[in-house]
Amino acid sequence: MTQRLKDKVAVITGAASGIGRASVLRFLNEGARVVASDINEDALQALAQEVCDDAAKMSLKSGSVTQRSDVESIIDYAVVQFGRLDILVNSAGITPRTVRPEADFEERWEAVMAVNAKGTMLMCHAAVEAMRKTGGGAIVNVASIMSLVSYPTSLPFSDGFSAYPQSKGTVLQLTRDLGIRVAQEGVRVNAVCPGFIYTALTENVIGDPKVHETMRNLHPIGRMGQPEEVANVIAFLASDEASFVAGAAWTVDGGYTAT
Repeated sequence: MTQRLKDKVAVITGAASGIGRASVLRFLNEGARVVASDINEDALQALAQEVCDDAAKMSLKSGSVTQRSDVESIIDYAVVQFGRLDILVNSAGITPRTVRPEADFEERWEAVMAVNAKGTMLMCHAAVEAMRKTGGGAIVNVASIMSLVSYPTSLPFSDGFSAYPQSKGTVLQLTRDLGIRVAQEGVRVNAVCPGFIYTALTENVIGDPKVHETMRNLHPIGRMGQPEEVANVIAFLASDEASFVAGAAWTVDGGYTAT
């Protein structure tokens, strides 16, 4: 079987869990050399011990996507370690539900926007500069169905002031605006828009059977998604097979946004 990402160098943020972790596994399977990055260093070490002990294939670099110095260090590390940067996957993300419980609505909004919107922007900024030096590359931003639609009123996630759909809307518009600016330089920027996926971001709400059932039923396919199903699409968008795809939003949502 041909490895579609053979010898490509990729940075994946949010790599220690969820869609980021699934992307690391898929990229390694596709022959890529991966810099796995996450703010949780212990979780990164656990990932490395579990999936890959070959430093020639995967390296770890902890850091916060909200800090420009960390972001630039992550990209610089990839270039030094593997000689170039071909792919960036922006998977780091949080929801207001994962911010400390005592935070008020303003603190929650700022925290989510810092990771999801600012973090994606900073990573793209540093990656584009590195990719320009070697003739191009591919960026895949993990947006959301909430980049395209609002939270349904059947779910208790938002009172209209949640930063999650606002931050993911920013990610999608960044994808489009940046995507058309750098396409002629050989840098393709695209986004995946997952539906509700079984990750750490949903585990604190699916414990309520009624909410879980509502979330499943919002998808015409009749279920929520798995991280691996999103990683499959990310791998395609990062590959040369998607050479004519730029500035696009790919829904991976079991039909959610088609209803």
